[in-house]
Amino acid sequence: EPLNSEDDVSDEEGQELFDTENVVVCQYDKIHRSKNKWKFHLKDGIMNLNGRDYIFSKAIGDAEW
Repeated sequence: EPLNSEDDVSDEEGQELFDTENVVVCQYDKIHRSKNKWKFHLKDGIMNLNGRDYIFSKAIGDAEW
C-alpha cells in the first residue's frame, strides 16, 4: 500500500472545507493581539469580498475575536 494513500481529499470534500463567501490570501508583516483585539499588517494579497476581487500591496486591519 502506498504511503499516504488514504489521506487524500476528494474534490467533493475539498469544496465543503472551503465553502465561504469572503476570502483573503496574502502575506503578513505583523500581527498584534491585545486580549480579544487583533491588528493585522498585510502585504501582497488578493481578497474576494462579496463576489469581487481586490488586489493590494499593503493593507492594515483590525478585528475582535
